[in-house]
Amino acid sequence: MGSDIERLLEEDGLPEQRCCIHERRPRKLSSRSWAGLFAVVQVCLLIAYTSVFLITQRHYKVVDNSSWEMQISPASNAIRYERRYFEKQGHATSPFSGAPRPELEEAWHDLLSGMNIKVSEEYLTPYNATSVPLVGGGYVAQLGMYHELHCLKRIRHWLYKEHYLPNATEKELAKQENHIHHCLEWLRVVALCRGDTVLTTLEWDGDHLETEYPIPRQCVDSDHLLLWSQHHAVDLSGPGVFLKPGPDIE
Repeated sequence: MGSDIERLLEEDGLPEQRCCIHERRPRKLSSRSWAGLFAVVQVCLLIAYTSVFLITQRHYKVVDNSSWEMQISPASNAIRYERRYFEKQGHATSPFSGAPRPELEEAWHDLLSGMNIKVSEEYLTPYNATSVPLVGGGYVAQLGMYHELHCLKRIRHWLYKEHYLPNATEKELAKQENHIHHCLEWLRVVALCRGDTVLTTLEWDGDHLETEYPIPRQCVDSDHLLLWSQHHAVDLSGPGVFLKPGPDIE
């Protein structure tokens, strides 16, 4: 009987051992589990890519300096804007275009009458810049647009050099020609600096194309800015205007 009991116990243990062996087998992931794991990986990759993008953007961020120039210019309060259309044939009636004549000379003289202005040191020190000091305080300076206008006037004079430079020597003409090259390059640089993005259109005129300018531009109110500059202008033609370097001036 004892042997029968041992045999029964051994037989009873077999299913238990088989059960335990069956439970240790690795479980296969269902399709739903695989889909969940794939989604988690995608989210992690998205977070990683976003982090890299934000770090890169911070490192290469383009700073908007649109108001930077306004903050350091004494004329910032004189800036206001208006919508303006450019006239394709405006030169035909412009007082600044055409052959030399008294009206044209007067128009250009008035246009440049506010070229030299008096500014305080606060507008120069941010750039470690300096300028010629004036008697009574302040420094002489010019708004950038006046250099461009000056260059245009110089180019006009060169176009009519027989009128404006009738007795110039070869050396003087060579000097003036070099000045013209300076002005042309300056105007090229300014055009690229301003980066006007307003579109110019094209139309057929017979068998050739003509440019047209039907889209308005946002322009500085130049009349208002010119008045501001004229109000702050200094006359440099008289004596005792400049504070010239001397023994007491470094």
